[in-house]
Amino acid sequence: MTSFPMHPRSGWPIAAVAGLAVALAPKGTPAQELGLVAVAARSGNAELPDPFGQGAFAQIGGGSWSFRLALIRYGDATEKPGTVCQVYSPRIGCHGEEVSTSVRMGGLRGTAMRAVKVGTMASLEVGGGLSFNQLSAEARGESGSRADLQLSHTGQIGYLGVASLALTPVPSVPVKLVAGIAGHWVKFRGCASAEDKTSGYAPFCGWDRFTEIHAGISVTIPREG
Repeated sequence: MTSFPMHPRSGWPIAAVAGLAVALAPKGTPAQELGLVAVAARSGNAELPDPFGQGAFAQIGGGSWSFRLALIRYGDATEKPGTVCQVYSPRIGCHGEEVSTSVRMGGLRGTAMRAVKVGTMASLEVGGGLSFNQLSAEARGESGSRADLQLSHTGQIGYLGVASLALTPVPSVPVKLVAGIAGHWVKFRGCASAEDKTSGYAPFCGWDRFTEIHAGISVTIPREG
């Protein structure tokens, strides 16, 4: 499992997500919650088997229902036999090599959450929503040449189901420890045509499920009416 640190500028989208959610919250909304999480996942995709990363979320609402807007990014690295070609269209000088592939996926998620009180210090939230994801990857053979990999450059749509547990260690302090699990189904659009002999290796085609574990911390910000 390999962690891909976020680029220094990538904090701006996270701040924008959190700031936008808070700014758009209607007056009278009891509170907003801002959080940071680490994310570990597992899937059946050969290039994203055990991705790891991080994310941020902003949650608004009150009572039993709330809405969560999150930005999640994770990645993975693999090494396996692959194909390297001198020219890809038409395919010239192709041969097998050990290939190192680095893949990153980031996405914006919107989720409706329903809260269930567990005790005086804990609460359980369950919900579901949609995601919009962007995929990037680099594959190189041991010679340093670009390896065969079909990739879609358009957005990937997904949906998810989430269960999250929040623990408030000190009731008088608006800080929570949060942990949860999510099932995230993503429809990849990097399919290759069987009739196109230049399309090559296409691992990002059709639906893939990512089972994710989230753990982190959040802060509740009261909002005046």
